[in-house]
Amino acid sequence: MVATLRQVSFFSHLEDRHIVEIFKMSRLRQFERGEVVIPEGVYDSFVYILLTGEVEVRKNGASISRLHTTGDIFGELAIINYEPRSASVVAMTLTSCLAIDAAFLDTLLPHDRDTIYAVVYKLFAEIVANRLRATSNELAAVREENFELRLKLAKYQR
Repeated sequence: MVATLRQVSFFSHLEDRHIVEIFKMSRLRQFERGEVVIPEGVYDSFVYILLTGEVEVRKNGASISRLHTTGDIFGELAIINYEPRSASVVAMTLTSCLAIDAAFLDTLLPHDRDTIYAVVYKLFAEIVANRLRATSNELAAVREENFELRLKLAKYQR
C-alpha cells in the first residue's frame, strides 16, 4: 500500500512511516453516481484523494470543475482556512477516494510536525495556485467575451 500511495503527489515526499500514519487516520470511501461527497457549507476536516472515478465541483449548484485523474486532491481549502466548504463535490460515476482526516497533523510528534506541515501545505499551495491560474485565465476569457457581446449589442441598438 505504501508503494501505491507514494505514486500520489500528496505522499511522494513523505517518509514511509508518515505515509503509514496518515493511512491509519484515513478512510477508503466509495460513492455512487450522484452521491454528494462534500456538501457546500459544512465544516469538516477531511481532504480527499481521488483513486477512481470522477467528481464534479459545484458552487451554488453550478458546475465549476471536474476531477477524474487518480491522485487529484480536493477539499483542501477548508483545511487551509478553517472555513465551511466553499463548494459541493458530487460523484459523477462510481468513485473511490481516500478521505484523510487532517486532524492527523495534530497527533504528530513535535519533531515530525514541522516537516509534514511544510510538505502538506506546500502541496496545498501548489494546488491552489494552479486552480487560481486556471480561474484567472477563464475569467479573462469571459471578460473578453462579455466585452465583445456588449459591442455587438451596442451596434444592434443603434
